[in-house]
Amino acid sequence: MKNKKIVAPIIISLMIILNLCLLNGKELQSETGTVAAAKVKNAFCIKHEIPVSQCFFCNPGLREPGRLWCKEHERYEDRCFICHPEIKEEDRLWCEDHKLYEDECFICHPELPNPQDALEREDAKKPMTTKARSVLSEELQCGEHGVLEKECGICHPELINTLSPGQGLKVRLESLHSAKKAGIITAIPTQGLPLASLIVLGKVIYDQNRFARITPLASGVIQKIRVNLGDVVSKNQLLAEVASQEIAKVKSAYLSALADEALKKIIFKREKELLDKRISSQQEYEQAFAGYQMAKSARDASWQQLLNFGLTKKQIHKLEETRSSSSLLPILAPFKGIIVSRNAVIGEAIKPGDTLFELTDISSMWIELSVPENRFSLLKVNDPIEATFDVLPGVSVRGRLIWLSSSIDERTRMMKSRAVVPNADSMLKHGMFGQISLLSERSSETLLVPVNALHKFDETPFVFVKLEDDLYEARRVLVGSKDRGKVEIIEGLSYQEELVVNHSFTLKAEFLKSRLGAGCVDE
Repeated sequence: MKNKKIVAPIIISLMIILNLCLLNGKELQSETGTVAAAKVKNAFCIKHEIPVSQCFFCNPGLREPGRLWCKEHERYEDRCFICHPEIKEEDRLWCEDHKLYEDECFICHPELPNPQDALEREDAKKPMTTKARSVLSEELQCGEHGVLEKECGICHPELINTLSPGQGLKVRLESLHSAKKAGIITAIPTQGLPLASLIVLGKVIYDQNRFARITPLASGVIQKIRVNLGDVVSKNQLLAEVASQEIAKVKSAYLSALADEALKKIIFKREKELLDKRISSQQEYEQAFAGYQMAKSARDASWQQLLNFGLTKKQIHKLEETRSSSSLLPILAPFKGIIVSRNAVIGEAIKPGDTLFELTDISSMWIELSVPENRFSLLKVNDPIEATFDVLPGVSVRGRLIWLSSSIDERTRMMKSRAVVPNADSMLKHGMFGQISLLSERSSETLLVPVNALHKFDETPFVFVKLEDDLYEARRVLVGSKDRGKVEIIEGLSYQEELVVNHSFTLKAEFLKSRLGAGCVDE
């Protein structure tokens, strides 16, 4: 019983100490406000016997940016004399408790500047400047793997998140024969056309910039129809004739304006001659000149009315020659195309706005498509597209995006867009459905690698590139689309580089050794 009374308080004390040890930087960061601030100020890291607010061992956020960290020995790499005995400075005192030199240990010597605070002050005086540490860190050599410490992917795989596409970390295998034993196979990337970033369903419609609904510009009755459905017509070709009293009045007014202008011109010339001979007065001359100008204005107004009713200049000149005020209004084709709709019937009374014909140029067509809300950021105007159709096996048509909607459909959560494609052989028909591959707007050829050659570390994509028989590089890359077992490499890889395409997971396991505690060790 006596032993039990002694053991119980000891167990309780140990449990309290254990709970205190579990209090680390991550737990404190999850709290907010004055409560979290008070805990940071007062909490104590039992393991390292320093305040939690200063414990850079437990909290990576308190470490100096840019300095490598040796996880195995809990210290900065440029202070790890176990991994790098060659860099130790014998003439400087060493703080074994905090794994720093005495003249830089801000924990034992509070009068020294805290590196986190000093980084914010340009005039900070430190035993070793950040630049000096950076240079020293760059020169550190990983003795176990024979590469620079800053490039050792086995010791520091997390550094790949800080690299730009094209940069990488080295992975050294145990021997020159390790890759062969593991079945690692390399190949150079292939070159090919850009892959589709998205495939959607599209509908072919007439190009609305080459489509016209032809209507009369005056009321009347259809007298003649000159074309049939499906006919190919040229610009200004006569399609139909409409008997219209309005056009007869306008023609008559124009002929009268011509006659009046001719008369007023004769009077003006005569008065000018009389004025020159001092027979007529200045007032009479000016009245004749004003009358001539008014007649010209009336003639110009009638000319414009005829143009507004659809007559061409050639037809108006013919009217001047024939002096015929016929009531027939010609309906002309505005451009070259094919008649795709006809509503005109002889003897039918029509008015402005009634559609007599629909005319379109089918040398190009539009394709309407809808893009999912979560994929529209991949697209921009002028991106290339490729269209295929089940009813046209083996046929593909390339075009480009010409419009992206500025809104998302609230019901379907899709974005409307439109593409234009050539239709030189008239194979595409209005209303036809097809599969539209949305391509990336890049060069005509791109680098393609097998999907299984691509890996990710915390969502950072990379591939393994062979440098030597026992040395590979985990290369950061920028990827594009995936399709049919291939993935595009937009940046970070060049043609003719040897890429690991098979059994690359063997290298990835080596790359992630330190995540399992199997990185640099004290030998």
